[in-house]
This record gives sequence, structure tokens and C-alpha cells, in this order.
Amino acid sequence: MISYPDALATVRQLAPPLAPVEVNVRYAAGRVSAAATQGRHPVPPFDNSAMDGFALRAADTAAASAGSPVELKVTELVTAGENAGDLSVAAGGSCEIMTGAPLPAGADTVVPLEQVELQRDATGKPTAIRLTTPAAPDRNLRRAGEDFAAAAPLLEHGKPLTPADVMGLAATGCETISVYPAPRIAAITTGNELSESAGLAPGMIHDANGPYLAAMLQTLGADFAGLFRTGDRAEQLIDRIAALPDVDIIVTTGGVSAGRLDFVPAALERMGADILFHKVALRPGKPLLFARLADGRLVVALPGNPIAVAVGMRFFVFPAMRALQHQPAETFPVARLTATVGKKPGLTFFAKAHAALNDDGRYTVTVLPGQESFKIQPLMAANCWAILPAAATEVTAGTAVEIAPLDGAHWAI
Repeated sequence: MISYPDALATVRQLAPPLAPVEVNVRYAAGRVSAAATQGRHPVPPFDNSAMDGFALRAADTAAASAGSPVELKVTELVTAGENAGDLSVAAGGSCEIMTGAPLPAGADTVVPLEQVELQRDATGKPTAIRLTTPAAPDRNLRRAGEDFAAAAPLLEHGKPLTPADVMGLAATGCETISVYPAPRIAAITTGNELSESAGLAPGMIHDANGPYLAAMLQTLGADFAGLFRTGDRAEQLIDRIAALPDVDIIVTTGGVSAGRLDFVPAALERMGADILFHKVALRPGKPLLFARLADGRLVVALPGNPIAVAVGMRFFVFPAMRALQHQPAETFPVARLTATVGKKPGLTFFAKAHAALNDDGRYTVTVLPGQESFKIQPLMAANCWAILPAAATEVTAGTAVEIAPLDGAHWAI
């Protein structure tokens, strides 16, 4: 039996990064950058106004006061999207300007509309403005390159891309980006007892694992290739795997322990798979198996109990996905246990738990009752996994233990 750290290292080692692909930036969120990326254009690309008002020369207003207002002619109107290359503001003049419009040559500040006294002609068009206070230079302006300089570094290699990254890429003129694709993953649940029917025949159970796998894989950002089901015969599993679409990882549930109908290891061996490990020193999910088929596809074979499936997905399938996308191993925050927890020695224990922030901004974590691997209700009440070390037989209250988000990405604390 392999330790959890050694098993995790094996998974990461046998899941080399996928070949990069080029995608439109609008579809890049959730992917991982495969190369360092620079912006194509500065942002803003030109000096422009940060608000509606009047572009002018600050020096022309230096003598303005309540008793002696300065009056400036309004010579032009410039709006967002216009080419203002031929526009300029001469001494004693101003230009009405809209938010985002290019700053005319000669102007060095924008005075907001509400800070001037307007004079208008019969049509309502501004003809002059009066100011009773001096305008400071460089006010209410967005200077070219103030946000992103030309060819500024935007992304490092290996960065998970967020919607904010998409915004920055689009703003700087990047139309496509090189990313590691989402791993393509198929799921297979096994078991003669599994039912899709709303009603249950004697001896049958609802398949909870299948819907969970489908939901979890999509939540984790996998390219989900489908959910399939077989009975408890090796031939059925072999045929099902052979008929799968092209995938990077196959996740199975059930049939992986040591009973007479635990046929998955034998089926994989008949297919010529390299069994990299079978049985991991953890709870729940000890019978977990990891294999590589002759064509390179990875197989993560999970036990059939629902919580063993959840642990296997979170702490084996998700790390494999990260490795395939050139992501480093996860690191987890620590929290102080609120109560002493007993456990079997020699097994890393992944406990359904609830974490909270105390008054000094530190995490505490409570291991929930109902840790049996068939009990789903406590998982629904949990907001994290508490990871209890293998060597301990008892982890006392106040001990710092690692906590991990349930779905690999989002904290709900």
C-alpha cells in the first residue's frame, strides 16, 4: 500500500502537460496560459478624457477667482470614437469633450461640466465657459499607456486565466492566446445494483456517483466527455473503455476492492494497462487504483462509496488535471481543530468538515459527525475537507491541520 504523498507524486509525474492550443481570448477563462504574453497596444491607446467637461490649457486659468472669472471660448466638440488628430486648443480657448474622447493637442487638463458657468447660443450650443478657480494640469485625464504600456507583460506562463485576465487581454488587442487545454475526461460508474429509474426494484440503489462525477468534472473545468455505466463484468468495462471517445483521463467507480465482483483491476490488466498503484493509505477511498493504458490514457479507479468517490475526485483526479495543465501542486491553508478527533493510525484522513474565521481572522475547523463513507448528508453540510495526518491516532483540539476547498477552486467560508 502506497502513502498518500507518494501516490499524489506518482499521479503528477504520470500526467505530463498537454500540448498547447490557440484559443480566442473570449473563451480563455478557466484555461491556463501556455506562454508568457505581452499586450499588443498600450491602454489607453491615446490621451483621453475621464469625464464629460471641457479640455483646456491649465495656464489660461491661473488668474481665475470669484471676483475675476476667466472666460474661455468653446471652439469644438469632440466625442468618443472621433479622430481628434486635427483638433487643437489654442490659448484662450477650450474644447467641449465627452468621456473617452481623445484629448486635443494643446490641452493639458479637463474641467468637469459642473465646475464651469456655461454661455450658450440660441441653439443651446456652448460658446464660452467661465471659471472662478484655477484648473490644475493633468486632471481628469487618462494618459496613453497609463494602465498598460506598449508590449507590457500581461501574463506569466502557467497562470490560470480569469475573466479579469480576459478583460486585460482584450483591452490590449490580444485576439488569441496559447493555453493548455482542459483535460478531456470520461466517467464510468459500475455496478449491477445501480438504477436510473425514479422507482427502485428490490436490491437496487440510485446512482449518486454518476451525477456527482458529471457535476464535479464540469465544476473543475474538465472537458467532460460523458458519463457511462456498466454492470459488474470485466468484459463490459473493457468494451466500454474501448468505445470511449478520445480522452486524457478515465474515472471509474466501484469494483476496485478485494471482493469476488471487484473486477476492475483484472479488466485493466487484460487491456495491458500498467497498474501504477492499487490501494492508498487514506480514508476514505483506500482501494483507489491508478493505471495507464497502453495508448497513454490515465485511469483513476475509485471505490464505489460516495464519499470515497468525492475524495478520489478532489485529491487525485483534480491534481492530475492540474498537472496536465502545467499547474503546480496545491498548497492549503491551515485551521485549528475545534475538538479532538480520533482516527486510524497510518491513514491520511480526509474528513468532511466546516471551517470558519474567528475574531482574529484565523480559520478554525470542525470535523462533522457522520464520517462514514456512505453518508452524503454531512458532505452537503461541509464547506471544506480537513486533512488529518497519517501518523496520528488522535488529533487534539487546537492542532493546526490543512483544509481544502470542496471543489478544488472555490471557498465557501
